[in-house]
Amino acid sequence: MRQLLARQLAMLCLIAAAAMPCQAEIYQWRDANGKLHFGDRPPGEAPAEQITPRVQSPGTQGLKIEIRHQEFTLDNGLHEQTLTAIKHIYERYRRDLGLDLRGTAEVNLYLFSEQDRFVEWMEARGAKGNPNYAGVFLPASNEVAVWRWSASDERVAQTILHESSHVLLFQLSPASPVWLHEGLAQYFQTLKVLPNGQAVVTALPDAEARIQTWIDNQQLITLRQYLSLDDQAWRKMAHQLNAIPYTVAWGTTAFLMSKPVGRSTLRQLLQDLEKTDRRPTLQRINHLYPGGLSRMEYDFFRWAQDGMQPQRY
Repeated sequence: MRQLLARQLAMLCLIAAAAMPCQAEIYQWRDANGKLHFGDRPPGEAPAEQITPRVQSPGTQGLKIEIRHQEFTLDNGLHEQTLTAIKHIYERYRRDLGLDLRGTAEVNLYLFSEQDRFVEWMEARGAKGNPNYAGVFLPASNEVAVWRWSASDERVAQTILHESSHVLLFQLSPASPVWLHEGLAQYFQTLKVLPNGQAVVTALPDAEARIQTWIDNQQLITLRQYLSLDDQAWRKMAHQLNAIPYTVAWGTTAFLMSKPVGRSTLRQLLQDLEKTDRRPTLQRINHLYPGGLSRMEYDFFRWAQDGMQPQRY
């Protein structure tokens, strides 16, 4: 089942078919053609550099974060804040959505300064190195790779959180539908931890503006239409560079996460997946959300028209 789901998500998130097992020692080397390789054993024919993983004590039961390769550090304390934010994402999955793992959830980070190193890393794992990607996650090995694609450290940090959310959710609920996977990743990428320990999630500016424009022009797809899309239809729209699947994924998820009734609905949908492997259907959502889909549509529009306020935990 996990292999099948990994293949289904491959077009969206560059899931690799083969991944390196998590080992205490990691080596990198270049072959005769200059191509970069990573592995848990050094080659006999080429000099190899051992990479010592830097372990971050997560302080959260059941979560392990390791920086396995690091070529940059986010400035002004943002680096540690980002690692702390990953822990908050994990806690939100556990507390709000009732997700748990029999064992330890892992986030293995690879941070590259240059794009070509990032692409080489992907190709070393058997994935096609796409220069348009700022980050990827590989669920088979719980790995996340990000390169410093922007001069804004905050935007790079958001990419780290986005991909870390993906890799955590895949461990906790591998059968989650694509819209929810992407929606939660976009939702959590803006999470910030304040000095008092409180976490704040703000709206994605581009998605917020797009939804407001669609509402003003009466062009916003209804949630009934959107939630009727299966994964194949969702990916087809996404690969046509259609803004609807990503934007509405964020909007739907952010709206549901903003209210106890919405979090309860998501929690039950994910529990259904865990217990019965039953995918969310319109009928099931209509049954779970108080007042049904009609009320959910009404609440969504009210939430959007009220300015999509920041959420605090």
